[in-house]
Amino acid sequence: MNIGVECYPCFIKQSLEALEMLSLDKQTQTTILKRVLHHLSTIEPQHYSPPELSREIHDIIRTLAHSDDPYAQVKDTSNTMAEHHYAQLKTLVQEAEDPLLLAIKLAIVGNVIDFGTSTRFSVEDKIHDALHRDFDATAYPRFVDALQAAHTILYLADNAGEIYFDKLLLEELHCMNKDIIYVVKANPIINDATMEDVHRARLDDLVTVIEGDKGQSISAPGISLSLASEEFKKYFTSADMVIAKGQGNFESLSQVDREIFFLLMVKCPLVADEIGIELGKLVLKVINEGKHHETRALH
Repeated sequence: MNIGVECYPCFIKQSLEALEMLSLDKQTQTTILKRVLHHLSTIEPQHYSPPELSREIHDIIRTLAHSDDPYAQVKDTSNTMAEHHYAQLKTLVQEAEDPLLLAIKLAIVGNVIDFGTSTRFSVEDKIHDALHRDFDATAYPRFVDALQAAHTILYLADNAGEIYFDKLLLEELHCMNKDIIYVVKANPIINDATMEDVHRARLDDLVTVIEGDKGQSISAPGISLSLASEEFKKYFTSADMVIAKGQGNFESLSQVDREIFFLLMVKCPLVADEIGIELGKLVLKVINEGKHHETRALH
């Protein structure tokens, strides 16, 4: 999906957030923000998805700020907090009437909790709140059917911290003897998960891990097929089932002609309109139902 005028305030807010995390002086912040605003003024919106433009904006910030990873501390905090609550969530899944459904919902709950932008919240309250929200699971029967028929599953990760919530679902899939390929970013981008986060969460025994954009020097908060590695594209066309977490992956892949199951919380009005569901909903969304073997070539 392409960016809209509503995206510009979000790009500016995101830039300010990154600059504040770097503790730069006001003059340097102003210089970098001006460069970002100049870039925003020169691009052609119809040629960009939000993740593709975010990729370029954060490259400007990292380059001018001389920082490889402005969100390093945020990601560390996210992982620490999520790891602390993992055992509690695992018990909830084990005791659930439908463990698979609850694992899916908790994986989406992980997309709700933004560990990095607030220090004044109770994680327990947020989990409880998210678990009791309305959940659009109309695609769940199709998910179960696809899962029963699948041997290989391509699972696109989203954020650090959130991967501990993914782990609950990955363990359910692993117990079903599924061959899982878990996709992370090759380079730091916002608070997206990288190989370092996967090792910390000890996902290596459950899944095969790949960097979806391996070979690129900068990453986007989503997988753009034009920037994806050949390895990713091979799995994307051959996997029996594709699961993608978060808005970035939806924004990148919602127009691709194959079946994809998206797990996310709707946080953006444009995405809400695209999905056809109200803002703030937890959703399991399937696109191109049944087209999981029809796409055989990607360019």
